[in-house]
Amino acid sequence: MKVSNSIISEFNFVLKGYKESFSDEITFLSTSFKNCNNGIELSQETNDKGDYNVEFLTFDNCSFENISRNVIDYYRGGYDESTIGGNLSVTNCSFTNSGGAEENNILLNHRGIINVNISKNTFKNNPVKVVSVLWGAKNNTHSENKITNSGEIKVVENLKLKLMY
Repeated sequence: MKVSNSIISEFNFVLKGYKESFSDEITFLSTSFKNCNNGIELSQETNDKGDYNVEFLTFDNCSFENISRNVIDYYRGGYDESTIGGNLSVTNCSFTNSGGAEENNILLNHRGIINVNISKNTFKNNPVKVVSVLWGAKNNTHSENKITNSGEIKVVENLKLKLMY
């Protein structure tokens, strides 16, 4: 799926993936997201077996404004190293006044995603404690981001494990 040169506003969810749904690639180019209750929710939180909804999730030159929660929520649960996937690229984007209703106080949620690149973005006046938590033990990187009144980007070596039983 590819969306480009679009304005998406006033939705409850911009995009919601459900359990066992899967796409090879979802790309947003030069797209504006405004005044939505939820942004992109690709989360199988009830399944911690290494499943995820899309192989490649890309945002380039997009703007996010007044997105209440799930601004970008791209989750891969579990700890099975044979499941190596998940690729997130967020470049040249702006995030403003978003994430205020996010329960975990993290603007970009990408727990367990193996390859993450967050570069050349602007984060301004987002009422969260953390912009992103990067998994340093994997290929998670960030560079040249401007953060104003929006928390910080954290890098952790290992993700905190959830008890499976």
